[in-house]
Amino acid sequence: MPVCSQCGGTDIEIDASRGDAVCIQCGNVLEENTIVNEVTFAQDAGGGSSVVGQFVSATPGRNVGLGFNRESREVAFANGQRHISQLAAALRLADHHQEAANRLFHLAVQHNFIQGRKTQHVIAACLYTVCRREKTAHLLIDYSDVLQTNVYLLGSCFLKFTRILSLTLPIIDPSLYIHRFASKLEFGDRTHLVSMSALRLVQRMKRDWIQTGRRPSGICGAALLIAARVHGFRRTQREVVRVVRICDVTLRKRLDEFSDTAVGVLTAQQLETIDLQNYGVAADPPSFSRNRRLEAEQRRMLMAPEQEAARQRREEEARSLKVAELRTRLAELGLSSAGRKPELLARLLEYLSRESLEIEEGATGDADATGDTALLRTTDGAASSAPTDSLDAEMQQALQSDVLVALGGGGDGDGNGDGCG
Repeated sequence: MPVCSQCGGTDIEIDASRGDAVCIQCGNVLEENTIVNEVTFAQDAGGGSSVVGQFVSATPGRNVGLGFNRESREVAFANGQRHISQLAAALRLADHHQEAANRLFHLAVQHNFIQGRKTQHVIAACLYTVCRREKTAHLLIDYSDVLQTNVYLLGSCFLKFTRILSLTLPIIDPSLYIHRFASKLEFGDRTHLVSMSALRLVQRMKRDWIQTGRRPSGICGAALLIAARVHGFRRTQREVVRVVRICDVTLRKRLDEFSDTAVGVLTAQQLETIDLQNYGVAADPPSFSRNRRLEAEQRRMLMAPEQEAARQRREEEARSLKVAELRTRLAELGLSSAGRKPELLARLLEYLSRESLEIEEGATGDADATGDTALLRTTDGAASSAPTDSLDAEMQQALQSDVLVALGGGGDGDGNGDGCG
């Protein structure tokens, strides 16, 4: 029995229709607007009865007000659920994906994330977040195709959404998309074999740091192209690019990075028989190797300032020559002396640049030969092993098939690839 907190009286009047409780002795209001789990009815002036109160659902967006207008947030919940269902149906997502996306959309509304943004972008961010958590084979560009929206706008909305909710999502694994892309390349009954070979190549690329920081489409494209060539399918770069939807320049970069690894020199038979995961040593990250080459080039330029100064002096002298002098100089060099001064000057500068490059390569070759001779003279064991290493390199080069060599060709397989632009 309720007791008044002011006077301690037990004579309490409870009005279930209004949801309040009042002490009869002192008039203290003990309860007000109480939520009850029973339905009460009231009779109006016309003799009819109506339900008293308002039904409150356990989930937001489903409150049924009696005689009141729906709030704008409830309308946003309803519209969001409808759009999520439509987009999930277009992408063939399961029901539990839709439910998870609905919960994320409720969080987005509560954080006012939908203010100033299109509802479709927010919904795509919610569904893509669920796909990343569940590790489904869906890319952000798939949402862009369905919604006919720029993929970079969706990506920007997705990053802001994950940042405002402090979500930590797993890194995309390219292995999730191998079977999806392989089915579109029409390998027939050997689709599974090609997919398994591509998965082994992807794992090796991960060990060689090629996968780190790269989009999964480029990794999948390179692995599928190599696997297709290994199994005898002559798929061109342009066909793979059309399926994985990347630029052909990106595909060629991934292939070049793979050729620089220890697995890049293996033949087609060796790629299928050797344990790629444990073969050789792991390569350095491509960016690290590229920076080391640039540093070596800079050191070489610093070590040859006199050659660079001499080259600049020759170019300045060539630019100061007149037309007749240019013609005479080109004739002495055995080059064509026809054309105007810009053409003659360009022809002479090209010859001088080529000559300077040959001189620098000759100097570098002499220095390398001197270093190799000194290295071979250190111990007898090293001197005896040098011919063996050279022979092994020649034998491996002779055994190498045209599988990886043909990968350097263009999109049509004839060595004439088009740039990305």
